[in-house]
Amino acid sequence: MRKLRHIAVCVLCAVGALLPVQFFGVTAAQAVTFTNLTLLNGWTAGPFGTGNPSVAIIGGIVHFRGAIATSGTNPEPFVLPASFRPATNVFVPVDMCNATNGRLDIAPSGVVTVAQQDPGFADAQCFTSLDGASFALSATGFTGLTLQNGWTNAPFGTSNAAARNISGIIHFKGAVASGTSAVLLTLPASFRPAKDVYVPVDLCDATNGRLHITPSGVVDVEPEGGTFANAQCFTSLDGASFVP
Repeated sequence: MRKLRHIAVCVLCAVGALLPVQFFGVTAAQAVTFTNLTLLNGWTAGPFGTGNPSVAIIGGIVHFRGAIATSGTNPEPFVLPASFRPATNVFVPVDMCNATNGRLDIAPSGVVTVAQQDPGFADAQCFTSLDGASFALSATGFTGLTLQNGWTNAPFGTSNAAARNISGIIHFKGAVASGTSAVLLTLPASFRPAKDVYVPVDLCDATNGRLHITPSGVVDVEPEGGTFANAQCFTSLDGASFVP
């Protein structure tokens, strides 16, 4: 009898070893493969001890990694491989030299253009970080958002404002313009945060702005320096996300 009990325990151990880790309430880390980006026009990889520029798709979101710099003046550092290209134009905020604001302008052709907030090109040349930059590959699975106060969708060939919960993270996509008030929209209940949230976003001419999202779901845009014209001209939601 003792031998039979021992055999039964061993069988259960073997079955446990074959079951996925998630069966026991623990989520195993998924391996993510990043694809290195081929730099063009004199751009170089990894300034200031950063990583090489690369990209991966995680849950339908394209994530960048690494940083670049150049001694040249061409603002097009690379072309995204076909599987990473957006369906519409995408504008994503990035960090540049001395913590100045910049953005990536990503076309459906995969061509990526770097732009900076301040006049000239020196900040982008010195340092353009890709770390933290992201965008939704397509509108699949996203919920369209109802705009308020005269705001309109998809300026400059972008996409409509939308949101999606992916693994507990609320991701935005699209862009808006032409509003008469700072309040853009009200999020559906399932997307609302428990506390106030402030998320950086890109505005007209790569100027800096943020979304202020309240627990009631009200979302307003706040431009740096209070220049509302920059928000009216263009407010990109691409790349914005928060934990609700």
